Amino acid sequence: MKSMILCIFNIMALPEEDVHMIIKQVLDETVGANATYTHKDSVQWNQKAVEQITKKLVAAGKPYKYVVTSSFLQISSGSGLNVSTISYWNKITDSSYMYRWEAKTMLAIVYVFAIAI
Repeated sequence: MKSMILCIFNIMALPEEDVHMIIKQVLDETVGANATYTHKDSVQWNQKAVEQITKKLVAAGKPYKYVVTSSFLQISSGSGLNVSTISYWNKITDSSYMYRWEAKTMLAIVYVFAIAI
């Protein structure tokens, strides 16, 4: 039993702080806090961000499959966004993370789903 518990802890997904750090770093590098929102740029930023976040998560070497989603929203007077998710999975081994990132004229919501292999 003790070795089984150790085995489960060895395969646990990354800590939430580590995932948040990865997301923040990628968005800061890809977009930048002072960038001005344009639809054309947001399409490129969004694609690059999810690719880079996924690449960094995989590089952590954990036995997980990852799903990364990202939504960019232009911030203006009267704009709003409500996002939610639900997952049906193994609560012991699988995890999900949400990170809210803000820049001068935009907001990004990133979800990461980590599913044990």
